[in-house]
Amino acid sequence: MRKTSRLKKIFKWISIVIGVFFLIMLWSPVEGKMEGTGKRLFGWSGWTALFDDTDFGLKFNYYPKTEYDGIDGPYLISEKIYNVNSENKLLEMNISTEDSIQVKVNNKDSDKFYFKKRDEHSIEKSEYKMPEKLVAISDIEGNFNAFSSFLKNNGVVDSNFNWTFGNGHLVLVGDFVDRGNNVTQVLWLIYKLEEQAEKKGGKIHFILGNHEIMNFQGNGGYNQEKYIKVAQEISKKEEWEKAIQFMFSDNTELGNWLRTKNVIKKIGDYIFVHAGLHPELLDYKIDLDEINSITRKNWDKDLYRNPKDDKIANFLVGRISPIWYRGLVTDYKYYEKINVTDLNKVLEYYNVKNIVVGHTVVRNISTDFNGKVIRIDLKHGIEKNSGFTKGLLIENGVQYIIDDNGNKETLK
Repeated sequence: MRKTSRLKKIFKWISIVIGVFFLIMLWSPVEGKMEGTGKRLFGWSGWTALFDDTDFGLKFNYYPKTEYDGIDGPYLISEKIYNVNSENKLLEMNISTEDSIQVKVNNKDSDKFYFKKRDEHSIEKSEYKMPEKLVAISDIEGNFNAFSSFLKNNGVVDSNFNWTFGNGHLVLVGDFVDRGNNVTQVLWLIYKLEEQAEKKGGKIHFILGNHEIMNFQGNGGYNQEKYIKVAQEISKKEEWEKAIQFMFSDNTELGNWLRTKNVIKKIGDYIFVHAGLHPELLDYKIDLDEINSITRKNWDKDLYRNPKDDKIANFLVGRISPIWYRGLVTDYKYYEKINVTDLNKVLEYYNVKNIVVGHTVVRNISTDFNGKVIRIDLKHGIEKNSGFTKGLLIENGVQYIIDDNGNKETLK
């Protein structure tokens, strides 16, 4: 009897511990350094990033009610424009190509700017000459405050969010979507500046990261719920995956525009790529145009979790792809950090001296392998002019760290 009673108590406490664990999982937001494959569960804005469904195969088809949460948009689909106003109402109206479209930012300054819808979009080149000045930043993740103050205080835009960087280049090294609450506003600012830059002889290079491509695939595990809500309403699809896929498809203006972007670019002696280049890439003997082209044909497939028969496609979109591979910065659960011999082979094959990467968070913009790898993903500030939002400046061949207060120091 005593033994049975003791066992009952043990099972009771085990049940309590398991119950508490799952309550925490359901109700607590998680920062999430998983590989972006988690799913939301029901509960208060909970994330499932506590479990990696790559390994456990977890998938839930329950779609809880989602809600708007303040100003959002605009969303352009054909000749229609959709906005969510401050009263959390979705508004729809017709537009013409001559209309200037207003973007309202969901921040305390009530920032706003205007853009015009373009007639067409074209796929970008993979290689460019090095300009006199180039600024690079990564992993903004819908953080308009950080992004806008960084651009303003480094002479890239003026107070009205117009391009002032002349013939300079701005390189955006992936992951400008997800997590934050001004994702559409960040994207439209890039969209607006891109056209202005080209008119001034400058250039914006928007390099896609794993989060942009996850949204192509309908994986909204890091979307705020308001984005899922608007996707459901506009697409008329209840399933989150299908709704998100629609919003990032070529049916929408933002989706159509994003799909012209590349996952890797060479500018002068530098390669810019979101995550990194695994040495296995050299086995396939493909150039940068082929990397971008093959990735573009396959990025709607979740080859991270579900590899297919095409080995090159699996490599370019899978777990050691240019959008996922962390090995230029650190060891990871699937592989060890790259060694200097393999890194040199990659650099030599693509005829560059440096690789600039985001994706893996570091404490400060820094270099490794005697300056050959430049790491620029860090935890940006939430407020404007925080001093924590930083990027890379390359000016007349010299590398600098710059922040959102306009401070500048030589990168060592």
